[in-house]
Amino acid sequence: MLKCAVFLILIISTCLVITSCRAEQTAVTTVTAPLTETAIPPSPPANTPEVAPSRSPTPEVLTEPAPTTAPETPATASVCFTPADLIPIAFMPEGDRLLVRTGSGVQIFNLVTMQEESFFKAPMNVLAAALSPDGSTLAWSLEDHTIQLLRIADQKLINTLPGHADVVYKLRFSPSGDRLISASHDTWVRIWDLEGNLLYDFQPDGEVLGIGISPDDKQLATIPFDGPLKLWDLVDHKLIAELGSATGYDTSDAVFSPDGRYLAADLATGLYLWSLPDGELQWDEVKNSMAIAFSPDGRYLAYSDIDENNDIILSSPDGSQVVRTWEGIQAPVWEMFFSPDSTNLVTADGVGLRVWSVEDGKLLYIGKYACP
Repeated sequence: MLKCAVFLILIISTCLVITSCRAEQTAVTTVTAPLTETAIPPSPPANTPEVAPSRSPTPEVLTEPAPTTAPETPATASVCFTPADLIPIAFMPEGDRLLVRTGSGVQIFNLVTMQEESFFKAPMNVLAAALSPDGSTLAWSLEDHTIQLLRIADQKLINTLPGHADVVYKLRFSPSGDRLISASHDTWVRIWDLEGNLLYDFQPDGEVLGIGISPDDKQLATIPFDGPLKLWDLVDHKLIAELGSATGYDTSDAVFSPDGRYLAADLATGLYLWSLPDGELQWDEVKNSMAIAFSPDGRYLAYSDIDENNDIILSSPDGSQVVRTWEGIQAPVWEMFFSPDSTNLVTADGVGLRVWSVEDGKLLYIGKYACP
């Protein structure tokens, strides 16, 4: 059955730290030289974790969270709140509300009022969830291997999508918002329209543990249980390229830069970044990570570095210049994403859900199971 190494480590980290929640010290921000103008490409148009037990090779994560030595941040520096869980999915398009997945459903939490705005109750355990780019549609996968589409406005069920024969841990809407891509341990990738109709499906060879869609909706990256990342043409459904030789795990993701110049992936052997369309490897400096994201405005690449005390790094899109480092994170970060306007970065590590200001590095909000 599933190898639960990554998931168990996150649970252990959570338990160790929650017992000392009142004494938690927040992270220090280290600012390095700003990006030069030539390192930032022109801002292109703007374009979820699924945390699950891994049945594939696990990264070399710490068995215990390293205690932080950072000085305590003043209480006025960040706001503590208690979301339904610590598994963020996405920002709503306005950027002031955060979607949080729980086992029993999905919460919309308002960061202005600091209150739950609504809760979508699922009929059974939710394994993965995704939000359409316009914020109108929620998709989630359930423990019976089905997928459901729901309308955000009134929580109405749009359709139930059957077909997968094993757990679905990856759901992604296309950047245009007119398609949903699902990937399952049953080895199938399926592409649906927003009415729930199956448009196309195929088997990329073996279990698919991670997916990513290009900003023009024309290419799909798949990360397998064993073997290289594969790049597919979504127009003629043909294999374009095989990149790298590493395997994936259930927290693996593939992400395209908003201008389509780069493809990045967090694999079992580290972070990789390729240039497109030639597929040349540009950067692979970080060897142990579980999260990576491009900012929607195309200015930044954010990633975690487990070997460096779980640091979170903000860099140029090609990884060549570090802009900022958030230090002293207490456990491996396994999820991160930017707000639609690129002003904030969300990170989750099983101990806390944090919202950072990209401009000055300040910790704006911290979500915990219990606040002091």
